[in-house]
Amino acid sequence: MTEKAERSLLFISMLGENVLFNPDHFGGLCSSGQEKDWIVDWFGPVAQETGFSLSGVDICRGDALPAVDDVDCVILGGTMHVVTEDRPWLRALYAWLRQYRDAGKPLLGICGGHQLVSTQFEDGVLDGRAGGTLAGTYEIELTELGRQHPLFEGLSTSPRFNFANYLHVIPSDAQKAKVLARIGESSAICIDHGNHWYTTQFHPESRRSVWSCMYEQTEPEHVGNYSDDQDGADLIRNFMKIASKELNEQRPVTLSP
Repeated sequence: MTEKAERSLLFISMLGENVLFNPDHFGGLCSSGQEKDWIVDWFGPVAQETGFSLSGVDICRGDALPAVDDVDCVILGGTMHVVTEDRPWLRALYAWLRQYRDAGKPLLGICGGHQLVSTQFEDGVLDGRAGGTLAGTYEIELTELGRQHPLFEGLSTSPRFNFANYLHVIPSDAQKAKVLARIGESSAICIDHGNHWYTTQFHPESRRSVWSCMYEQTEPEHVGNYSDDQDGADLIRNFMKIASKELNEQRPVTLSP
């Protein structure tokens, strides 16, 4: 009998430095209160089902990024910082992602990750939302491309996701043809950047409990806008399935005894 060899799936947390993100407020999600750990707890099993071993690093707290050659797939989390800030960990992340992009491996960028890829690696523009912060669980509108895209396979025609953003991406002309979804004034909340790099302004990796911890002490009026009736986990699973298929086509795994 043989078992499927596992590939490395890395979750990169950049949620925030201490001045913005206090893990003590998130202790109900995991013992450390750190995003990298609750994500591994929540999505480790589905990663294994799709042939990955999931691990996490927190680059805001000094964790080093592994060598690009040691990573097969990446989920890049959101951030309380702005992706244009001049911070050492952001500069290091940009350099690492350029090497990773050149390696041709899959990536899912979330919220700040969406903004980073869309504006720092491509020609989208980062701008403030005229309507202010979008915080809650909302239906999105899939484009024609989005309705046919494997990232949304098995989801409803109006899937629901968690949002928490006051900035959004204004797509360039080139990006408009690659947009998979929109909501209200935000016309590019999911983009297929090619070569199996996808980004979402919404937070498919999150649960309502995250936002309760996030907002209960600062902006409690947002907490009631969130629901666990949302499709984030299914999108994460779809991404892992896409990535696994692509990697197997590029470099078939060797089965171990």
